[in-house]
Amino acid sequence: MTARWTSAQAEMPCAVCGTREVTVVALKDRHGQALRSVCCRACGLVWVDPRPDTPAIERFYAEDYRQQYKGEHRPKPKHCHRQTLGAIERAEALRPRLRQGLRVLDVGAGAGFFAYAMQRLGLAIDGIEPNRGYAHFARETLGLDRVQLGVLQGLCPTEPYELITIHHVFEHLPDPREAMAQLRALLAPDGRVLMEVPNIEATYHAPNRVFHLGHLYWFNPANLQALALQCGFAVESLRLVPRTAHIAIELRRSEVSADPATVSALLDGNALRVASALRRHTLLAHYLGPAPYRRLLRKARQYAREQLDVRGLRDGRAICQAICDDWLRRAG
Repeated sequence: MTARWTSAQAEMPCAVCGTREVTVVALKDRHGQALRSVCCRACGLVWVDPRPDTPAIERFYAEDYRQQYKGEHRPKPKHCHRQTLGAIERAEALRPRLRQGLRVLDVGAGAGFFAYAMQRLGLAIDGIEPNRGYAHFARETLGLDRVQLGVLQGLCPTEPYELITIHHVFEHLPDPREAMAQLRALLAPDGRVLMEVPNIEATYHAPNRVFHLGHLYWFNPANLQALALQCGFAVESLRLVPRTAHIAIELRRSEVSADPATVSALLDGNALRVASALRRHTLLAHYLGPAPYRRLLRKARQYAREQLDVRGLRDGRAICQAICDDWLRRAG
């Protein structure tokens, strides 16, 4: 296996710029298992290389991903609590956009907590989720019959969507360009895609806890924008989420071809920027800073609150319903 921080030829071309010239940035995943991650020397995109074939990826997400990532095929009570709070935060941010009849799709719907929160606001949204256990939970436990088991490429709606949300899902998809094309095809002419992905430049996680097979791609703001422009979108807005520095981007359909000069300007020097960020983020630098200890304190508070809130509530629907009831009562 090629040594870390050496130049190499990737087995597959970069999804943003097409080159195979890469730097190997990691040889192991967060569990210490062999996993080669490479950084494009032209645009700074980071990806798993070699990448499993698409059928193997789909089997992994259908059967194994949730077990590996969360320890269960269905969400535990603490995850029901945590994910419902996150879903409420997302739904609350969308309130000014919502209206009766708005056609919404949630890609990677998980166990359905966001769809449930949106339903409580009066919107019945469609969802697609590749994991069997989580899709079954959404349908059977939360009663969300519009959440389908499947993948993005299998969707064939009767009407286009005016709003598509894809929250920490895009980085898992095997072909970013194909996924962008599918999102665009599903979107109404004046519709919007709201996407959030991890940021390869972020220092939220310790450097030895970053890479894992579930994340096939890692973007930074520049190469994510460049990819979107190349795939027929215009960037409506982009921001870094406080604390985590995740990338939140809003896209709309564009009928104008991407300006090569704009794409080039976005990517100029970006590979060096990403590589420099990864080199600076060492274990020593990480644990000498305050971020991991603040995160530990937040986690401790979060776990304590979860234990109190789910006490006596072992059913996922009861937990979700109780939290949403409290949210809507306080929101008036």
